[in-house]
Amino acid sequence: MFYLGLTRLIRASGRVSSFIFLPLIFVFIYHISFIETGIVLGVAILLMSAIQYYSGILTDRIGRRVFLILIPVPAGLLYISMYFTVLYRLPVMLLIGLFYSTIAINALQYPAIQASIADVTSLKQRLSGYTEIRVMANAGAAIGPILGAILSVYGFQYIFLMAGIATFIEIIILYFNVKETYFPSKIEYLTKNDIKLAYKDRFFILFIIIGIIMAFVLRQRGASLTLYAFDFEGLPILYLAYIYSLNGILVVLLQYPIFKLMNRETRPVLFRSVGMLFYFLGFIVLMFSKNIDYFLLSMGIMTVGEDFVAPTTQTIITSIAPNNMKGTYIGIYNLFISFGSFSGSIVGLYMLSYYESATATFWLLIAMSSLVVSVLYLAINNAFLKRMNLSIKKKISSYKKTSGQ
Repeated sequence: MFYLGLTRLIRASGRVSSFIFLPLIFVFIYHISFIETGIVLGVAILLMSAIQYYSGILTDRIGRRVFLILIPVPAGLLYISMYFTVLYRLPVMLLIGLFYSTIAINALQYPAIQASIADVTSLKQRLSGYTEIRVMANAGAAIGPILGAILSVYGFQYIFLMAGIATFIEIIILYFNVKETYFPSKIEYLTKNDIKLAYKDRFFILFIIIGIIMAFVLRQRGASLTLYAFDFEGLPILYLAYIYSLNGILVVLLQYPIFKLMNRETRPVLFRSVGMLFYFLGFIVLMFSKNIDYFLLSMGIMTVGEDFVAPTTQTIITSIAPNNMKGTYIGIYNLFISFGSFSGSIVGLYMLSYYESATATFWLLIAMSSLVVSVLYLAINNAFLKRMNLSIKKKISSYKKTSGQ
């Protein structure tokens, strides 16, 4: 578990800046429009999620380690290629192609990382496991934007060089310290009929539908917030780094106290509802943003919401998934919520440009959408609790049968 977390820290330190500053590179170096930037980022999300869908199925069939060790190797080379592309101002289509390639490789690895955490934790320990990994990843996310902002003074291209170096360090650590966590047996081998059963899981489908709306909303904290702060409000790049670094720092500081609060009761769906209320408040603050203080306050409030929402996603999915379908459920969920993220990238940037002279209206609409998502999670909380209680009863019954009681 420790080495999975350590490599997430290193990965985030190197790669987070590339996601934060890439929209600025597209708009201000290659001079493509907000809408075109949104389309590029939106397509990347669809690509990522489609690949995650199939890699989730594959990791349930062949194990985790091959995805953890071998798959990232080309990613390091691709980031270094992006460094040379920006350095020599090579065509933007080449940069987009390299970006999509890194997205594809990262997508191949992601379900294996998430499923491996579930492999080595019990149902009771699962929220704790995902919390630990998240804290370490966000320690890297706090470091990455500051490093990226410093490097951008000398040139945006150095951000990608840093990502490439971090990727190779990650691979070396994983190779020597992480063993296989899942050995699929013939009895548990995943079939097409098993996959079809996931689409008949009513609670899972409801969870996906709400997740699509949530993904649209939360996407506005990415490119929309970056371009709004830099282009509309005129904040310098270093201030952007402060805003996103605050997110990582607060996750490290607050995630464990919030985890202890959530761990008192097994109600992850309810806590997602609470988290979305904090997002609502954070977006409301952006309506009045005039200087960095408002942006920092907004990010701080939304980070509290993130601390409630983020660890519970994989906890819920891997709790309701059969043992031989954890990666599959993760892949399916990510595939469908990508449609929310995709539309969030394009529609969000379009709405931001449309409300250029009334940005408060834009953030109000996003805030109200957050509130709707909070209510929807609250509405399905009891269904999840009934599902978990039924699962526990089945396990007790199965244990009694196998023990001859």
